[in-house]
Amino acid sequence: MEVMIFPDLEWYTTIGISSGKSPRCPFASPAGCPRYYQSLALMGVSGSTNISEKANKKLLKAWKKSRLWPNTDEQATSISGPEGHIKHYWNFCPEITFERFGLFATDLDKYADQVDMDSARSKLAVMGISTNDWRWSWSNVRPQHYFDCPLFSLLQEPTSSHKVEDIFEVKPNFHGIGININALLRKIRSCFRTKQ
Repeated sequence: MEVMIFPDLEWYTTIGISSGKSPRCPFASPAGCPRYYQSLALMGVSGSTNISEKANKKLLKAWKKSRLWPNTDEQATSISGPEGHIKHYWNFCPEITFERFGLFATDLDKYADQVDMDSARSKLAVMGISTNDWRWSWSNVRPQHYFDCPLFSLLQEPTSSHKVEDIFEVKPNFHGIGININALLRKIRSCFRTKQ
């Protein structure tokens, strides 16, 4: 039988604290993570307060240049549903879904229609499930802790590790060409690490 997870604040912070890590995602800000930014921007489309137009343009421009920006629609954060009635939230930052819905989840799906919701609620009532349970409002919720976010490990890498360094430098000096010894040593160490 599948274990039912209620991805609330207690669930989320317990995982973080028991792992000796921050109870909340350290990258949870529009400038700190592209998924957080996309999620926040789409919440504005679905009824929450919008990011200011100036800030949105600046953030979008910066994140689109990043190696972390989604390359496909399947990787991107998205919403869908009939006009004015968003029913699906996919690839969302769990920090944002908690702020809006009280659940740390990456995917949330509302019931298709009132008939489906009424049917599910009848079953939940018969089972004696508390009305605090997410199934009273959602047909599907995919809980996610920030440790499991596909961007989390990438965001932890120092950005300097992606900087290309020239080993040979053309600079005004006695011979006209210099060698960047530090860059050469880093390159050699990097080659040894990948072979191990």
